Amino acid sequence: MNTQVGFVHAFKDFWFRAGDFRGSSTRGQYWWVFLMNTLIAVAGLILLLVSGAAAGFLAWDQNDNQPLEYVFGGFLGIVVVLILEWFLFQGLPSWALLIRRYRDAGVNPWLLLITRVVPIFLTGLAISTTAVQITIGILYLADLVIKVLPTRHPVPLWSTRPNEDGRRVGMVGAIPEFFRRAGVFSGRSSRSEYWWIVLWGVIIAVISLIVAVPLILFSTYAVTTTLLDPGAGAFRVLWSTIGVVFAVSSLFALPQFTLLLRRFRDAGVSPWWYGVLWGAQLITAMIVANSRTIAIAWIVYFVLWLITLIITVLPSKNPIDNH
Repeated sequence: MNTQVGFVHAFKDFWFRAGDFRGSSTRGQYWWVFLMNTLIAVAGLILLLVSGAAAGFLAWDQNDNQPLEYVFGGFLGIVVVLILEWFLFQGLPSWALLIRRYRDAGVNPWLLLITRVVPIFLTGLAISTTAVQITIGILYLADLVIKVLPTRHPVPLWSTRPNEDGRRVGMVGAIPEFFRRAGVFSGRSSRSEYWWIVLWGVIIAVISLIVAVPLILFSTYAVTTTLLDPGAGAFRVLWSTIGVVFAVSSLFALPQFTLLLRRFRDAGVSPWWYGVLWGAQLITAMIVANSRTIAIAWIVYFVLWLITLIITVLPSKNPIDNH
């Protein structure tokens, strides 16, 4: 049976099955996504280099080129934000795809704890000994071998896609619902679904801050006292911390986004309005970044944020409990 899939199918499968951890995905489905991200990363790098070089040249030039300097500088900022946003939203879908690819290759997905989680953990420790680097390389090589294994399921296994509308949930029930419907852009989500997740986010952020600060201080001290260049060690710890924060945030970005879209629809507001509000906030943020003295930009940014907040607290247009 033909197991080949095209790019469009793999692209849709990647996003819409973000919450599917029980099915399987073929080798083609995985590597199409890998190729897509590689091309985007290369194109983004080229844009960054070109716009950065142009902005730097105009800043160095003695002529009065401030308007062009702002244009290229602003474009550089937009490119950086878009690239970060693109990869930020891929955290959970990427892990779901990995789990399905392992299962499709006939490998227990729990092996990911060794082939992917352990290398990430070792990298986050900012330890650069030869033994650690060799271990990381071997584990990543094992991961690569598994991902190129042939398909064991001629027809990819699908778990049930949760297309139903959301329902009133409690504090604990909101968590599985949040991840289960990560790739569901349609349907609705109740007010309780949304705000329980917001509360969980606040709790996790506070706990993470309490735990992370002592760990960062200890890691910085340990690295800077054992290296010949303490400054480089502290810099390494800083980047490792940023990487960990980005990786963890990426697990929640897409589920939070789809939840917000469903909350807009449940409140009787077209989800496209969120795109308008987000775009306006991005433009306003770029204006603030270029000139923090523009008070009106801060006011506009706050108003846009307030509009989004008001929509999320609106009651259901057609109460789900009555369905």
